[in-house]
Amino acid sequence: MNMRSRLNERLATQRDQPTTAIPSGIRRIVRGVSGGDEAGAQLLRGLAWKFRTFLILSVIANVCAAVFEGGTMAILTAALEYVGGSSDTLDQLGTVSNITQSFEEHFGMGGVFGALVGLAVLMQIGRSWFDFSAQSAAAYLRAWSEGDLRRRIFTQFTTLSYANISKYKVGDLSSFVGEVDRVGNLITFANHLIGHLTIIFAYTVILFWLSWQLTLIALLGVLLLSFSLRSVRGHIRQRSTRFMNAYVSINTRIIEFLGGMRLLHTFHQQSYARESVEATIDDSVRARRQSMILASSVPAIVQSLTIIGVALFLTVGYFAVQRTGDTTLIPRFVTFVFIVYRMLPRVTGLNAALARVNEEFPFATRLAAHLRTDDKQYLQSGTLPFLQLNESIKLDNVRLRYADTQHDALTGISLTIKRGEMVAFVGESGSGKSSIVSLLLRLYDPTSGEILVDGTSVEKLKRGDWLGRIGVVDQNTFVLHASVRENVRFGRLDATDAEVEQAAKIANAHDFVMELNEGYDTIVGDRGQQLSGGQCQRLAIARAVLRDPDILILDEATSALDSQSERFIQDSVGALRENRTIIIVAHRLSSIMHADSIHVLRDGQITESGTHQELIAKKERYYSFWQLQSSS
Repeated sequence: MNMRSRLNERLATQRDQPTTAIPSGIRRIVRGVSGGDEAGAQLLRGLAWKFRTFLILSVIANVCAAVFEGGTMAILTAALEYVGGSSDTLDQLGTVSNITQSFEEHFGMGGVFGALVGLAVLMQIGRSWFDFSAQSAAAYLRAWSEGDLRRRIFTQFTTLSYANISKYKVGDLSSFVGEVDRVGNLITFANHLIGHLTIIFAYTVILFWLSWQLTLIALLGVLLLSFSLRSVRGHIRQRSTRFMNAYVSINTRIIEFLGGMRLLHTFHQQSYARESVEATIDDSVRARRQSMILASSVPAIVQSLTIIGVALFLTVGYFAVQRTGDTTLIPRFVTFVFIVYRMLPRVTGLNAALARVNEEFPFATRLAAHLRTDDKQYLQSGTLPFLQLNESIKLDNVRLRYADTQHDALTGISLTIKRGEMVAFVGESGSGKSSIVSLLLRLYDPTSGEILVDGTSVEKLKRGDWLGRIGVVDQNTFVLHASVRENVRFGRLDATDAEVEQAAKIANAHDFVMELNEGYDTIVGDRGQQLSGGQCQRLAIARAVLRDPDILILDEATSALDSQSERFIQDSVGALRENRTIIIVAHRLSSIMHADSIHVLRDGQITESGTHQELIAKKERYYSFWQLQSSS
């Protein structure tokens, strides 16, 4: 197995491991850099530990680059001193000193100087390649981390309970995926921090070697500078948080208005939509502008103060040489000033990277809050397998109250749906019809009471097994931006083309599909824009039929169909009744006349039950509905 294969295998193993065992050192470093924000810091710590292979490679490469950079400064100091007649530095370099002595014997002073300069050049080339290696490792770390975050975000979307995920706005959900790039920026800036810190440390070691007194003065100035910039970084973080909130709001509003474009045109409210979005954009522009200006001010402040410090060192050095008259100090002092000046962009880069980290960090905090698991409700599944419905579905004193509401959607519902029956629910909007369907589909669980399937609580059954035996057609038909064939096959992904077409025939969709330009291969467009509402609904019915379900649920399934299509669907449903349980939520009473039992709901309670003829004979609420629809 080659090195690449071993590395990929190790990374695959790391992706599957928990990220809890994170060393305390990483915890302290990340929290300190981030300004003490624990949620965002924890997210970054987890990524750093999960993909620690690339992090370690990056750190090692940065350290090697710093060593080569520091070595270059030492060699240059030795070269300058050698030309000035001193060999103190060469004597301290051990092996290098022995090599230069050999060069001096064969090539003279010029040869030694050339060899030292050549060695310095080679070390700089080595430093450049280590820099490249560090950047490459950081690029891998960023790519793996962004991929991991996107997987985790989408997994979070798909594993949250329906009650939980329905609280989010679509714009909020889409913005989470876009914010992964901002966390990727944080990883890049973190690598810059590591690179700057290691080089600064190497420079500091050389500076101490040259003059510990001047180095202490320089370090004191750097510490005071960094401390004074903390308040600037705090302001940057505040402005960035404000920009993030506005950014999310922009996404949410734009997606909402794009989804309601027909409504905007119908009510001529395009101006309102523009003004609403523009107001939010203006707020985001102000916050973004302020944070970027503050971030841009950091390098200017650092460079200005550092160049003043260099000038002070030059002045001090001049007077030191004048006072002592020792010209051998000049090479070391020149090197000292050169290193300090070379450190200038590193100190600037360090503070700029810290500013950018604080600018991007609110996005990591927001993502961390979304990925938390302790404050959310997830899909629950039982452990018992479910093969088919053998006897009945029983709702036993079921009550349902949605979150953040004051009233029950269903109150004490008790009924039995026997295998093979066609059962219908009717009532006014908000009476609880669709709530019963939501409970059967386990979109919600009862607040109290239970649903029994062949005598077993539905919550004890494997969710996939239970839903796998149900076919559903909702009143709000969702059509994929794909071909007709793919839309129908979504009901059962392993279905053959012949099975797809047979399902379409049962749903009275085959004829109109064959009239499309490319038949079953026709792309229906976003949300089925190429089809009418009735055609979309017939595709949804075909999708449900393709599953060959034990239980077929039609939630206002014929609401968008014309009378002729509705009659065909009724005939198809009649043909499907054998060995299937059919549950219908209907507004058109003509579609449920042949149901085995009809339940009338009002305010979350069943007020009437019976066949069509029995309910007509009672002349109560169902009779009123029938009279109203018959007369119209």
